[in-house]
Amino acid sequence: QGSGRQFSHSFKNATLRIYGSDEQISFPIQTCTKVEDVKQAIAGAVMCHVDELKFLVKQGCSTRTLLNTDEMRSVVTVRGISSFRPARHRWPHPTAVIGSGYHGLKTLMMYLKSGNSDVVCFDRNDRVGGYCWITAANRFSKLQTEFGAFHVWWGQDSMQGSCGYPDEYWETWPRKEKVLEHFQHAAEEYGVLPHVRFRCNVEALDVVGERKSEDRHYALTVAKLDGGVKETVNCSVLWNYPGSMTKNRIVDYPGEDQFDGNIGYGMNDDAPYESFMGNNIAILGNGAFAVENARTCIEHGCNKVFIVTRRKNLASPRLPCWFVHQGPAPTPGRLVLKMFEPMYKMCDFGDPWKFWSVNASADKMKVQIIQNSRFGIGDVTFLAVACGKLEYVVDTLKRCSKHTLHLTSGRRLENVRVVLKALGLLGDFSVDRFHNMTSVHGFYCDGDWRRIIYLDATGMNAANFTTFSTGIGTTGYVRLNKFLFDHPKEFYRMQQFGIMSQLPINKAKNDEDKPAYVYDVVHTNSTMVIMHGMCPRAAELGSTDPAYKHKMYHISHPLDKFIDECVRSWDEYQESWRKAGCTAEYIPYPYTKEMVRGYFDEYNKATGMSIDPRGPADLSKEDFQQEAPSFAQLPAWAADDRNIEMAEQASKAEGAKWWYDISSSNVLKPGEIAPQKAKHH
Repeated sequence: QGSGRQFSHSFKNATLRIYGSDEQISFPIQTCTKVEDVKQAIAGAVMCHVDELKFLVKQGCSTRTLLNTDEMRSVVTVRGISSFRPARHRWPHPTAVIGSGYHGLKTLMMYLKSGNSDVVCFDRNDRVGGYCWITAANRFSKLQTEFGAFHVWWGQDSMQGSCGYPDEYWETWPRKEKVLEHFQHAAEEYGVLPHVRFRCNVEALDVVGERKSEDRHYALTVAKLDGGVKETVNCSVLWNYPGSMTKNRIVDYPGEDQFDGNIGYGMNDDAPYESFMGNNIAILGNGAFAVENARTCIEHGCNKVFIVTRRKNLASPRLPCWFVHQGPAPTPGRLVLKMFEPMYKMCDFGDPWKFWSVNASADKMKVQIIQNSRFGIGDVTFLAVACGKLEYVVDTLKRCSKHTLHLTSGRRLENVRVVLKALGLLGDFSVDRFHNMTSVHGFYCDGDWRRIIYLDATGMNAANFTTFSTGIGTTGYVRLNKFLFDHPKEFYRMQQFGIMSQLPINKAKNDEDKPAYVYDVVHTNSTMVIMHGMCPRAAELGSTDPAYKHKMYHISHPLDKFIDECVRSWDEYQESWRKAGCTAEYIPYPYTKEMVRGYFDEYNKATGMSIDPRGPADLSKEDFQQEAPSFAQLPAWAADDRNIEMAEQASKAEGAKWWYDISSSNVLKPGEIAPQKAKHH
């Protein structure tokens, strides 16, 4: 008994039928259950207003509408909805996507797979793939992470037809053309291409109508790059993918005109590959792009590469990258650094725990890694250092003279014939001007929730690692925002609870050359955590991810095969260098399967998981389609006990990660002395 209301302890079954349909559901209710209670439950499940529902019962030869205060009957006909599954909202105008790179293509694929074809995309290129892989990458660029973590159909709910668990055709670390081929393959499989207008530029945007009005829309002025009449395209929702950052940071050094060699930026095919053979090359910068350029130089037969950097960033060998991507729960930062140790020690790369970007507790149980760029990933970087083919020079360039770089410390790098600048990329302030915005609230341009903007966020700030790649983050981002566009009442509910005041705000920083749309990884992570916390239904869409990523990786990149590939590549590099005159002694690959088994044991202990290096017991390639369940029905993935276990364990690990991350007071910076505990008497 509560609030003066009597509650029955007996139950009965209630069957609800949709008016004019064969769809029905049955579920147990207490005998005393009121109509209002069931209406509220159904309205919440299908995301409609409770006043839209009418419950009808047969009464003799007639039909009677039940009052909210009536007790529920055993058989009821429901009017006001067409299904017990949430219905997608129909916007007055199409959904528009600017850019068909990785993020834009993923967005289009998810819309079309869900049955929503009312989408249009605009791209300046003549094919899918985006700036990063069509323009910025050179013809020798390779994927640094494994293909399994990167492929654009990542996610159990994204798989379709020939886009399933990646097989050997796609290779583990494909080159540029194979990556672009995979984009094209996905675009064809999901029927994306008819919805993309290539060789088009969206020149202007006008917001038409009041911000709170559903009839508000965006009038896009679209120009064909090959000429023709401009047109106006109206859309109700706008996804904008302007590219991570597309402009090189231009730095000119004194004496470049006297260098008498090649100086470039190493993007696209700007590098003079024909000049690499037998020469010394200097790369300025130390982000992932600099590491990738170092590999390209070494593979083209250069004598030696110098990476000149103000401070040395952490880089990742291949094995830790693989481990993180197969783990169903985030991998603790301390385990990531422990997995770095064998490779760092082998090539005298330094102690990973003492790098400037590492903040660790005195007992090394808590770690936070903060740096301005992502890990450069690859084994060849370390092997080249060990064999004398690559040297990290922690210094800055002061000036140039003929074939010589004069550093701030007084050191001179002599007989250098090529300089590649990898000093970072800048955002484009024209993107801010296009949106007429001064800030981004979460993902929303000036707080306009139907106009969202996304990029690969800059930097790294993590204590636990779910991925080193793009696939996982992009999938979660598109799922979340598509769900809200499909069910805007969920957003309006969040709005009533103050979502906009809780989201982080990123403003333009003119003095740092950072437009408003260039936000960092902390901004992205905070936005996702806040929005998933306020919209648990959207968060539930990722319930299959832990089990999926673990299973997919052990199908596509099983441990034995992966290590064999790593060892083979490792040995091939050494053999080719030996033939070219390298006198370094043979260096065995620093990781073994026994070591990896130890990492699994430590991971299980830290996360509460119980995974095995051989992968899950079921490695069949049969997939299930994740469909929104109807009211009172379990989702398809919940029929598998292992999936439930994985989801529970991952949820616990994510909760532990949150507490871990906010306990910053217990994390020491390098060189900091741990405070003494107070003694109690």
